[in-house]
Amino acid sequence: MSTQHGIAVSDAGLAERWGRDVLHCVYCHGWEARDKVIGVLGNFHQALLFRQMSKDITLFLHRGMEPADEQWEQLAGLGVGVVDGEIAGLEVDGQDQLAGVRLASGRVVPVQELVVAPRFVARAGFLDGLGVTMQEHPMGLGEQLQMDASGSTGVRGMWAAGNVSDVLAGVPAAGVTAAAAIHMDLLRADGETAARAAKGSVFSGPMEAEVSRRMQSSRAHGLDSLLGGN
Repeated sequence: MSTQHGIAVSDAGLAERWGRDVLHCVYCHGWEARDKVIGVLGNFHQALLFRQMSKDITLFLHRGMEPADEQWEQLAGLGVGVVDGEIAGLEVDGQDQLAGVRLASGRVVPVQELVVAPRFVARAGFLDGLGVTMQEHPMGLGEQLQMDASGSTGVRGMWAAGNVSDVLAGVPAAGVTAAAAIHMDLLRADGETAARAAKGSVFSGPMEAEVSRRMQSSRAHGLDSLLGGN
């Protein structure tokens, strides 16, 4: 397995730390990593996810991404640090705990946990010779068996299901996918709100409440009391 941003798990000490303090999934490891100093390797969305678990998040751009303007604003609004420069390896302390990320420049950035985005490749070698086709995952997360909505592989008499045809398949896969999509939508809204707050709001709180009161009339529950009315 490799990461999506050019570091093989066997490189840079990742393999030895995998599943301990090198993590990949907020739903699998987020609770254990809460309130720690967390580094995220080149993945904006994972930076947002883990920001909900800790206030001390650093996004390492490495060589895999350049945030868009709106992403920079969200990172700033959420207080996520950003470090440029290629990662060369990991630093481990005398207690066999992850202590930092070492850049090619020699600089060491302290972290207790490092989040990476794996690239998943379905183990379909046992199907070689049957005429099946492999394809890239729609989200660019790896490689899986090509099939249609019914599970047909395009080879007569052969259908597929599970991880070989969807490298993100969970139990139940549809529920996991939908829940993750909902969560990401909420995170995106949080990031946009934080970015706006950091840049300064056009309206003050009392002004927004007054506009809401005028628009909603009697349906504006509690707004009069907030504004000092009767």
